[in-house]
Amino acid sequence: MRIFTHNMNELIEQTEAVFFDFDGTLQGFDTHQISSSAIHSLQSLKKNGIKIFIATGRSLDGFPALQELDFDGYIFNNGVICTDGQREIFHISYIDEQDVKQLIDYSIQENLAFSIMKLGHFSINHVNDYAEQAFCFLNIPLPEIADPSLLRTDDITQLNIFVDEEKEHFLVNSIMKNVESSRWMPYFADINPKGLNKMTGVTKMAERFGIDLNRTLAFGDGGNDKPMLAGCGFGIAMGTANTDVKQAANYVTHSADEDGVYKALKYLKLL
Repeated sequence: MRIFTHNMNELIEQTEAVFFDFDGTLQGFDTHQISSSAIHSLQSLKKNGIKIFIATGRSLDGFPALQELDFDGYIFNNGVICTDGQREIFHISYIDEQDVKQLIDYSIQENLAFSIMKLGHFSINHVNDYAEQAFCFLNIPLPEIADPSLLRTDDITQLNIFVDEEKEHFLVNSIMKNVESSRWMPYFADINPKGLNKMTGVTKMAERFGIDLNRTLAFGDGGNDKPMLAGCGFGIAMGTANTDVKQAANYVTHSADEDGVYKALKYLKLL
């Protein structure tokens, strides 16, 4: 775990913004709900003049309304899409079209299961065991099944490949060379344009809102959270995070279903 060198009183006094992963951080994997303590914590941060942001691998269209929480902005698809609090897009990037076409060709040969995210669209080419387990675990319905060869391929924001880690590394190194992958559960990996991750989204938010990155906190539990846990002023890993994620953070709290967000903010005297 990294050693935090800031003065703790300075952290309390100078924090300008907190970035929250969603699945496994705000919303628990056991309850599939945001705890009342987390809702209270976020509302208290806002009352104290601290901005709050979502940083998720989910898509803009697939993210719940969360009307009880007034977020200042959203980072979707691991930094590919950034929006203001009303979900108006001010940044968007797309996966290299040639990489998408090569994945489609490969999937036909190897019967590979993958899903496609673009604005207003979420589909999967076919469902394998990993896909079934992933959507069951997340408690969300399977997307529509669609033939990816019939879809436009120059406006895709994220792919999800339902494979193990060995196959993931092969696909990223041999089939798609202008992307990077991240994994926050064992059933699939997120595929995004190379050079984009949650920390690049955080940086864009900081530029837009005039936030000092040294005065930011980040909460996360998955592999796709590591860049922002390491890059923000102070990173908090959830108790359910893997060892490598915890090592990227400054502090480890309890799980989302054990009031981890509230307990960490209370420990840091931000509540």
